[in-house]
Amino acid sequence: MRYALQKIGQFAIVFFIVTFTVMILMRLGLNAPGDPARTLLGGTADQELIDATTEKYRLDSNPFVQYVFWMTNMVQGDMGFSVPNSQPVFDYIQGRILTTLLLGFYAIFWGLVIAVPLAVRQAHKRDSWFDKFGSGAAFAFVSAPAIVLAPILTILLIKENTIGMPPPFGDFQVTIGGWFPRIGDKVYPWQDLGEHFRNFFVPTLVLTLPIAAIFSRLLRGDMVMTLQADFVTLASAKGVSPRRVLWVHALRNSLFSLLTSVGLQIGGIVGGAIVAEQFFDLDGMGSMLVTAILQKDLFTVQSASAILVGSVVIVNLTVDLMYGVLDPRIRHARAIA
Repeated sequence: MRYALQKIGQFAIVFFIVTFTVMILMRLGLNAPGDPARTLLGGTADQELIDATTEKYRLDSNPFVQYVFWMTNMVQGDMGFSVPNSQPVFDYIQGRILTTLLLGFYAIFWGLVIAVPLAVRQAHKRDSWFDKFGSGAAFAFVSAPAIVLAPILTILLIKENTIGMPPPFGDFQVTIGGWFPRIGDKVYPWQDLGEHFRNFFVPTLVLTLPIAAIFSRLLRGDMVMTLQADFVTLASAKGVSPRRVLWVHALRNSLFSLLTSVGLQIGGIVGGAIVAEQFFDLDGMGSMLVTAILQKDLFTVQSASAILVGSVVIVNLTVDLMYGVLDPRIRHARAIA
């Protein structure tokens, strides 16, 4: 319990610092060149509406009062009103959040599906051509951010391109790409599964490849060390099958660092989702946040930032608590304390 409370306190502080900073930055942006309410509502708003908005959202109070008021309203479901979109922020976000959640889930899921068998095979065949090729590919994808992968995969998979050699050097043409064009706005699987697959495949791939590379490098290193441990040698000496030693005993004891990495990658997925949604024209939280910042849409930026930061904090807190339960070293340290 003490360990859990300590972790909750740490993540609560992180959440406060990030969200309070976002609020201050948005207030500074709205204060130039006039008062926040006038900038928020636009130059055509009458003074009565400006005064009412200032009073309703405490825009003339000190930052800490504004923060407490904002968080209290958010907990009650009141996220404010999006002036540029003429609708409550809650409704605006509600229509976007599932897209980002799906992207994040797909990226983590397929990242693990790709990374775990690859890393286990590399560790088992250490220093083989397969291990060296896998390590090189992982290094390449770790070094490739979403903003680099997105245009490359667009050329290779979405846009149809014809390449060839003109006479007298040759007379042939080859068409590449065009396999996953955007074919509509039905982005959810229960609307149209085929259309959903076409719309999400490349954006998911943009997020998945770097994550799978990170997971595989981390797990491969842990597996190599675990396979040299005494308990693995003992299990083999007792006649346990090599497959069971590899996929049960060694893998199970190599997952702790991978579990931590899953939590750490959530923040990277949020950043990657912003790029992917903007680049592939998906209506998610990332593209909405960029648009809201450009429009100085105060309440949308604050609420979207709080939700994204809160999601990252909750996932990392859950991972840390799971780590504390699963790792016997942490359980032993807590018992001694």
